[in-house]
Amino acid sequence: MTDSSGDPERGHMSDDHSYDHLVIGAGPIGAATARHLAERGDSVLVIGPEEPTDFVDHQGTWAGYYDQGRMCHVLEIPVITGILTTRSVRRLPALSDSTGIRFTTDVHCLSVNPRDTSGVAAAEWFDRDVLAANARDLGVEVHQLDEDDLRRDYPALRLESGHVGVVQRSGMIINPRELVRAELAAAAAAGATLMRDEVIALENEGEHRIAVTAGGRRARGRTAVLAVGAATNASGLLDRRLQLHTLGATVVLVEIDDPTRIDMPALMYLKHRGAAQLFGGVVMSPVRYPDGRWYIKVAGSSVRDTPLQTAEEISAWVRTGGSGADVDEAMSVLSDLLPELRLGEARTRPCLVCATSTNHPYIDQVDERTVLAIEGERGVMAADEIGRLSAGLAATGRWTDPLPRSVFRARWKE
Repeated sequence: MTDSSGDPERGHMSDDHSYDHLVIGAGPIGAATARHLAERGDSVLVIGPEEPTDFVDHQGTWAGYYDQGRMCHVLEIPVITGILTTRSVRRLPALSDSTGIRFTTDVHCLSVNPRDTSGVAAAEWFDRDVLAANARDLGVEVHQLDEDDLRRDYPALRLESGHVGVVQRSGMIINPRELVRAELAAAAAAGATLMRDEVIALENEGEHRIAVTAGGRRARGRTAVLAVGAATNASGLLDRRLQLHTLGATVVLVEIDDPTRIDMPALMYLKHRGAAQLFGGVVMSPVRYPDGRWYIKVAGSSVRDTPLQTAEEISAWVRTGGSGADVDEAMSVLSDLLPELRLGEARTRPCLVCATSTNHPYIDQVDERTVLAIEGERGVMAADEIGRLSAGLAATGRWTDPLPRSVFRARWKE
């Protein structure tokens, strides 16, 4: 991708260069926003740091997309998430073809929950009747499965007794790193410029916004789109705080030696035994990581245990590498779920997630020159559409989509 200086680490940008748009954040949503702006013919500079090589001595920002696999499906509540995902998914094949970057793998996406959900705290997010109805409204075929259906269709799984499910057989796993690479490649092909740096301040200068970076550079744009995800409040780039919960999540990667030995869906699993919740989270189909090894990824419910407020708290959390207690939970879940599979070494990775107070993305104007684009845990699968909507708002200052603008309004702390 074109860099502002020819060298993303050592270059200097002259203060007299101006862009139509600065996109701050080069993750899934920022990269998609840059692409859609550039494809409109506008000049775009997208600014974001390289992925850190390690987290042991980490300082600074971190992103949830530093990963190899995220589920992509419409089995979500609220239905707005499914609408955004469906729109995104329709464009992904063309993005892959135009860039030559493959970032999706077809997989069944299966949601499993207790048949009797009375008194189950998380039941509203796993209500299979609502999930199936949402999918039907979107024109996506899904199938509700009773206990016998689950045993027949997924014989390798030993799911908890008394559980039922709903499956989208047209689901997929998206590689977030490769999706970002594809979006940035498409943005570059349309003329966008990438600066590998971290923005530490946003200033006003006449009719422009100025992004000041940790590397001492200043970039000028007619508008700025802020797409830094879970780090938005901690970044200090806004003069007021959003109603946004930033949480430190732990990803457990359990190595397996031969992925061909296990035929399993990507699983959203609310596991109960009697009144006790034993697990609530994701068990991913085997995914190959950059070290060349195959892992089953498990992400449980401990995410709610680690709220983070400041940049210092985020950095400190990342340096822990995640919660070691989650390893025991992951190994217990997998031992019950896949009793015939030999499980290898387990390791943890830190992750950041966020949740808006509305459970919808924030896609909104902060002021006439600044647009905000944030999604939480579902940001990867809906990123391209969130980027398109954000680009339209930045480029025109108007909301032109049939979806109500009020759904995406940002909420601010008093």
